[in-house]
Amino acid sequence: MAVNEGKEAALSLVDVAEDEELREALAVLAGSDPNQCSYLQGYVKRQAVFACSTCTSEGMEPTGVCLACANHCHDGHDIFELYTKRNFRCDCGNRKFGSFKCKLSPEKDGQNSKNLYNHNYFGRYCSCDRPYPDDDDQVGEEMIQCILCEDWYHSKHLGCAVVDSEELLEMVCESCMNRAPLLWTYAAYFATSPVTSKEDEDVTVVGDEEEKETLKETLHPYRNGHDVPSTSQGCQKEQPTLNGTRAISHKRTHEEMESTSSACESENSPCKLKELKAKGLVRPRVGAVFWPYCWRSKLCTCTSCKRVYVEAGVQFLLDESDTVLAYENRGKALLREDLLMSCLNSLDRVQQLEIIYQYNDMKAELHAFLREFADQGKEVTPEAIRTFFEELQARKRRRSSTGQYYCS
Repeated sequence: MAVNEGKEAALSLVDVAEDEELREALAVLAGSDPNQCSYLQGYVKRQAVFACSTCTSEGMEPTGVCLACANHCHDGHDIFELYTKRNFRCDCGNRKFGSFKCKLSPEKDGQNSKNLYNHNYFGRYCSCDRPYPDDDDQVGEEMIQCILCEDWYHSKHLGCAVVDSEELLEMVCESCMNRAPLLWTYAAYFATSPVTSKEDEDVTVVGDEEEKETLKETLHPYRNGHDVPSTSQGCQKEQPTLNGTRAISHKRTHEEMESTSSACESENSPCKLKELKAKGLVRPRVGAVFWPYCWRSKLCTCTSCKRVYVEAGVQFLLDESDTVLAYENRGKALLREDLLMSCLNSLDRVQQLEIIYQYNDMKAELHAFLREFADQGKEVTPEAIRTFFEELQARKRRRSSTGQYYCS
């Protein structure tokens, strides 16, 4: 009976996890400590950040607080989530809050000079400077975050058609593209193609027919019925939305992405930017740009280019762990660990061993399954995944019938 109860509890947790919106929201929160103020960690690479309109209102200096302070110091206040911010240090109780003191870490500097703020900290977003949710917005339009300025934009204000993709994308708004203009050169080769009514109508290419086709394929790499690059080459994409959801599926883990993108990088190679400029392709410098996940690995890492990144304030683009997806994957790992321990604690020792054995077996077999595809350079299809789990379930039934996992 206890085994069945444990399984039912696990299934209930799985049912909850099937809700994509809830899963993403939990991942954002799970990546940050709910009880310890993050101030002592310094400027955290990425964390969940909140603003409190009870303590700081219009006309005051903007402030942000960590998850723990939102829970303990600002409980009952009018706070709103800012999703995640990079390189942020908790402001709770510093000089900007006047006499209000942080309950978790009261000894703080007067201000955090390296924190970057925008109108999000007063509950306003996008180039239209409107709140979210917006009572005047009858459509309830989804918003997309720029990975550079980390502001949120309505799709209608991006200056381009939003790329309809089954994968995750990273978006850079037009203002940030102009702030780091070298990105326009990369966009001509690695970003998703601008959407036009006729894909090739505005493409003018000089040369023989073979050269024309080659350049057209470069300008429109997702033609012939394909909206996005094949996942078999390791290009996954990230496009967070303000409510924590994504209209996208089939994401890989950060570790898998690192293994594919690291192979594309070489600091000893010639300047990639100069090589791309020499090829002569250009992209209209208008509107936001959507990028496949692996685009950061294409950036040049020569000394000259690194200097340009620093001057533009975008040096974090060379850090693959900077992405929201990497942060969420860490949160999901912690969340899975907590859920597993919760399930195991409800079982006796023999039942715990049974679950652990089965988990380790599944992990080993899944690793071997994925490794086979990787070694052969094949794409992992939904059909192959379904077949794998069907066979795994069949083997599990055979083992259970022989009592293989029950031992004292």
